[in-house]
Amino acid sequence: MKDIQKLADVLNAAVILLNSNTHAVSYLDNQPTDTNNRTINLILANIKLLSNHQYQSLNSPWGHILTCQITNNLIICFSFDYSEPTNELIAMHSLSNLKSIAQIVYKLYNGKDAPNTDVIITKFSDKQLVKIENNQPFDATLFFNAETDIIKAIIYSHNEQLTSALEKLSYIKIIGERFANNNFIRGEKNTLISYIAVLNRAIIQWGYPVESAFRLHNDLVQEVELSSQFSDFFQVIREVTWRYFNVIKNYRVTNFLPLHERIHHYIKEHITESMTLDDIATRLNASKKLLNPAFKNEYGITITQFIRQVKIDAAKELLIASDLTLLDISNLLSFSTTTYFVKTFKEITGLTPKYFRQHFFDQHPHL
Repeated sequence: MKDIQKLADVLNAAVILLNSNTHAVSYLDNQPTDTNNRTINLILANIKLLSNHQYQSLNSPWGHILTCQITNNLIICFSFDYSEPTNELIAMHSLSNLKSIAQIVYKLYNGKDAPNTDVIITKFSDKQLVKIENNQPFDATLFFNAETDIIKAIIYSHNEQLTSALEKLSYIKIIGERFANNNFIRGEKNTLISYIAVLNRAIIQWGYPVESAFRLHNDLVQEVELSSQFSDFFQVIREVTWRYFNVIKNYRVTNFLPLHERIHHYIKEHITESMTLDDIATRLNASKKLLNPAFKNEYGITITQFIRQVKIDAAKELLIASDLTLLDISNLLSFSTTTYFVKTFKEITGLTPKYFRQHFFDQHPHL
């Protein structure tokens, strides 16, 4: 179970253990929170659904749950909560590798190769397969109204309204084949890029800094383009939406935080960028000479050390959750060269990125 928890930590997921016979549900190495409790309640309310398939990805109003049938009685669930602020790279790459993640969970527990079956995409709300085609034509008015509600919820940081608006959007046929009839994946990517552009313009009009908005836009578009597939297209829409929600929510509060917390937030939010102390001082409107003393006094390390650590933590996630090349990851995290990325990774972890990817689950390095 330690290795399963290690995988969950890398993917920023919580692990839920479910006994389908006794209906006992518990978190692995996690203290109960309001979010955890609502996830458990959702699982218990739909417990019959969870034992129908070897692997499932189940939509919830605030994220998704990937389930793996380990034994006749035990189901292991990875819960991804988009409504909680997260400062790592978004889960887009995890969403494109659901099957491989589920198979890794199975192998870690049972010590043998996992069944080669597809992940079934299911919605909790209506227990219908998401991939079943909706024969209703695209309704532009419904889509516009749902999109407008989403933008308002993001701008005003209304959590429940965003959940409701996303639920409405999930029933609208927005899959990208409308834009690229001969290339389904290209159509999905075009749809996502268009959606990101709309949200980006909305937060700029609200008052979010233009440069920061376009960096966010470019990072998301790059992740879309680097994704080889979208196992659950609407979950990517949901994840992108919550990403914008949390960016605006964090922006509202960071101006009132102590300097060390503002630095911490800024680095986490801009981890895909190349950052210097001058950049941080300018963006936070703070004195450069005050940055390191304030940060090190609270966290015990320098700002540069923290930036390196956070970038490598993000790299670990991408190495496990995606099939991106080292060059892709290096570029995504704004390392000057792939060689420097490999050097930094080895300095911090003691392993090369290639070795980490190939042997993380075989030899269980303690990182």
